[in-house]
Amino acid sequence: MKPPRFGKIPGVLVAGAGILLLLPLAGLDVFLLDVLTIGFLTAVYAGSWDIVGGLAGQISLGHALFFGTATYSCALLTSLLGWPFPLAAGAALLLSTAAGAAVGTLSAPLKGPFVALLTLALGEAAHEFFLGQTFFSPRGAYSWGGEGGIPVLLGIPWFSPWIAYYAALAFLLLCTWIMLRIARSETGLIWTALSGSELSARASGVDIRRHKRLAFVAAAALAGAAGVGFAACVGRATADDFSLELSFQAATFAAVGGRGTIVGPILAALLFYPLLQGTGIPPAGRVLLYALVLLFTLRFFPAGVAGTLRERARARRMAGRKGDGR
Repeated sequence: MKPPRFGKIPGVLVAGAGILLLLPLAGLDVFLLDVLTIGFLTAVYAGSWDIVGGLAGQISLGHALFFGTATYSCALLTSLLGWPFPLAAGAALLLSTAAGAAVGTLSAPLKGPFVALLTLALGEAAHEFFLGQTFFSPRGAYSWGGEGGIPVLLGIPWFSPWIAYYAALAFLLLCTWIMLRIARSETGLIWTALSGSELSARASGVDIRRHKRLAFVAAAALAGAAGVGFAACVGRATADDFSLELSFQAATFAAVGGRGTIVGPILAALLFYPLLQGTGIPPAGRVLLYALVLLFTLRFFPAGVAGTLRERARARRMAGRKGDGR
């Protein structure tokens, strides 16, 4: 497997950031600003999946477990225990990272589809648990949880959609920079080698299980950060934060954008999330749509849409040069 190419990414990021900075000035209404704000957080979540599923090659179909751990931690700690939101956010990050370490430890001895099945089972188990779990409010005779979710108390006056938009955009740019630094690091290169061939990586002296665990830890921390931002923006945590749809969403964006590229899944999320949000497709239909898109992309565009088209264009150019006798 070739190492990921990041040479032109900074220019793409600068151009994209410039457009997104000016976009609210075009007179977007509050609904579109909210959709784009959540889209930025979803893009970070998609990028976090690419750390473990793209760079390290450990296909996770239960990635929402880390996202939901963060949102539910923020809700439970602020609403039930009365913690201030900054303290709850820090604890949520630690808990989601710990969940990543636990899943990484369980999946380290496994390979290929068995990793996907394990993560799928863990994610769905968490979803079903919180879907049926209720918590009694300390402020009245009523309960929270289930489909209704639990409120997240920020403890500060709600900020305007504009402030939320630019805060989420800054968060996206910061996390993208962090993920690119990880991908270019020595550990990132080891993950790329691990994704290409575990046998070759082991022959080179790589501690396979340790680096698998580390990939899950890094991905869970970033997914948890996205979950904390989501909890702050939406103001509520629900069982849907653990849903299969959310896990398939990240895997689909990575497949379409190009696994292991970091920026590809982020751009795919920024493009498709706002489109899908406006279609009104029910959750079950969206899961089926994500699955079909994932299968179609893996079959016909194994390197992602842009990557596969680029490889085919390069192959045609080389064939043309050979035909010209060059």
